[in-house]
Parts: sequence; C-alpha cells; structure tokens
Amino acid sequence: MRWVALPLLRLLALLPWPALRRIGMAVGWVLYRSGGREARNVRANLAIAYPRLEPAAREALARASLRESAITYAEMPRIWLSGRGLDGRVEPNGLPETMRRLVDQGRGLILAMPHHGNWEMVSTGIDPSLPITGLYRPPRQAFIEPLMTRGRSIARIRMVPTSRAGIRALHQTLSRGEVVAILPDQVPKSAGAAAMPAPFFGRDCATMVLLGRLAARHRSPVLFVWAERQADGRYRMRYFEAGPELADADPLTAATALNAAVERAIADHPEQYQWAYRRFLPVHPGQDNPYH
Repeated sequence: MRWVALPLLRLLALLPWPALRRIGMAVGWVLYRSGGREARNVRANLAIAYPRLEPAAREALARASLRESAITYAEMPRIWLSGRGLDGRVEPNGLPETMRRLVDQGRGLILAMPHHGNWEMVSTGIDPSLPITGLYRPPRQAFIEPLMTRGRSIARIRMVPTSRAGIRALHQTLSRGEVVAILPDQVPKSAGAAAMPAPFFGRDCATMVLLGRLAARHRSPVLFVWAERQADGRYRMRYFEAGPELADADPLTAATALNAAVERAIADHPEQYQWAYRRFLPVHPGQDNPYH
C-alpha cells in the first residue's frame, strides 16, 4: 500500500486548491453512495446526536458530513508536503492577539482543537511567534507519520506522541508558560492518558481526562480553536475560551465540560465535524453498540 499511497499523496500536494476540493466532493459522494463503514458510522453517530432531526434532514447532514470530511483529507497532503500558499487561505479573525493575551498571563495556554473544519489549517491562523507542543496519536499507517510530523513541524509545532514521555513534555511546556495543542475529542489509549465515561450529545462515551488535568495543575486557560470552511473553500478561525468547569477537581465535571465545549464548537456547522469517528462505543455494561 505504501508504494501506491506515497506517490498519490505527493501528487495531491501539487494540485491547486479548487482541484482538491472537487476531488474531496467526488470522494465524499462515493463514500455516501457506497454505504460503507464510514457512511454507516456517520449515520449511527448522527442518530444519537440529533434524534429529533427529521430523517430526510439527518440523511442530508450525513451526505454533507462525508463530503466535508473528504475535502479535509484531500487537502492534507498539500498542507503537509507543499508548505506553499497556505497563509492566504485562512482569516485569523483576531486569534493571534487572543493567544498572546492569554499567554501573557504567565500560565501557558492549551489549544483544544476538535476534529472540526480542517484542523490541519489551524496552524496557519495562530500566532507564529509562540512555541507550540502538540500531542498526537501515531496513525495506523506508519508511513504517513513522517509526512504528518514534517508538515506540522513546518508550521512550528513540535509533535509528541500519546505516551508517558509525551505527556511529561506537555507538562514541561505549560510550566515554561508556552502553548500546547490537543485534539480534545480523540481518546488516547496509552498509559497515563486515561479516559472516563462522560456525556456527549446525551450519551456517555469515553472522554479524555488529560486536558482537564493539565488545565487544573497549571491553571492554564483553554482555548477551543477550529478552522471553519467557508463557501469559497477558504477558512476562518473560530475560537472561544472554555469556562473554569473544564479544570474542575472532579474528573466527571471536567470531562462533561470538555464534551459540552466540543458540542458548542460543532453547533453552527455540524456538517464540518468528523462524524465517521466511532466516538459512541459502549462504555458501560449493557450499553448498546451502535456500530453493528
């Protein structure tokens, strides 16, 4: 697979943005029509998240979600490999100034970047003068990892894995008053990065506790950030500062606040969220598995 995938990724990196958008739309249509695993996951997740939505409207949302996610993935090779022509595609919308104001408080800053819009575009809308350490889970396809880390290092983000050493690096970063970046709706499986059940769209699911622990220990502000895709294919940074509940001493309160913040980020454009992720796997005995 590597010998086919790598040349394809390099080819995608050379294509203009409108072509990548068209490719993503075509792939999304195929995923929707094929009714494969991705489409089944999206439908199952949307049935949980929006049970009161009319079936036709929910189906339209599923189709739009597959399209938007496919566009995001089609754009990633160019973001990672080309390093050209990115800045003009993102409107910062005051984010750099907000980041500097929060960092100036002297307690570091946690960027919570949910799988919404195009999360790889976020690096072009942040303050380039601030050192950032990002937590990531190595991809299943090992050959993609060096491409991903190279692309993010170009964006001045030092990547550390979801391991004890990586988590220690996050604590050290915040102790220096610097910035860490975490995908809050991804559940690390390594030791030291535990999860707990907490409600997300009304159903208990595995939820990261690391972010709340970091915020509580270092008293760091948490800024939820995402790059929202506009009608013309460009992006606008969206963000808000999380409330104090996210750093609550009670882990359930903190995890519940974390999920509520992700829901808030999704609310305006739910079609831009990555609904194919199996977030609602059972976490309690007897809880149903929606992905059968």
